[in-house]
Amino acid sequence: MIEPIARIEAALAQLGADHVPPAGWEARVLAQTAGVSRWRRLLQWRIAMPLVAAGAVAAIVVAVFPRQRELALEVAYRSSGVVRGSSHAVGDVVRATASGGQGHRALWVYCEDRLVLACPGGRGCQSSGDATIAELTLQTPGHYMIVALTASAALSTSDGTFDDDVGAALRAGAIVQKEYVDVR
Repeated sequence: MIEPIARIEAALAQLGADHVPPAGWEARVLAQTAGVSRWRRLLQWRIAMPLVAAGAVAAIVVAVFPRQRELALEVAYRSSGVVRGSSHAVGDVVRATASGGQGHRALWVYCEDRLVLACPGGRGCQSSGDATIAELTLQTPGHYMIVALTASAALSTSDGTFDDDVGAALRAGAIVQKEYVDVR
């Protein structure tokens, strides 16, 4: 049984024998690196170091300043039990959630071009972390518009009409998302 083991050991000893570097290879490599002038090595570092520094700064910026999420408007309805085809009925409850966006966020709800709820600050409004939530019972029939806004400066409504309020917000640099609701 010893003979197969001896044969395997001899074969293992021969592994890599054909990959031995030629004689004098170390001297040739060292001679080539010594041939590069001191100024050329210095110039390589003067180029490499700013590139390394720029990469480090870019990595820090990405890590410290996270990207802001886009403004998102989600609308959910709780039915009062009355079915009116594809529209909603008086008594239904609408819950609008605006999330993401820039520093300031607002939710405005209009019925027939008149402001009926402004968040934050209105009755039925909540703010938590990255979301502003408005909950409203639809009390009169008509066309409702739910508007989510975000801007770098605080948002305020002016006289309570859709065109004036949203127009002023857009001129101030706000980003707007809308959803329409028919109530019968």
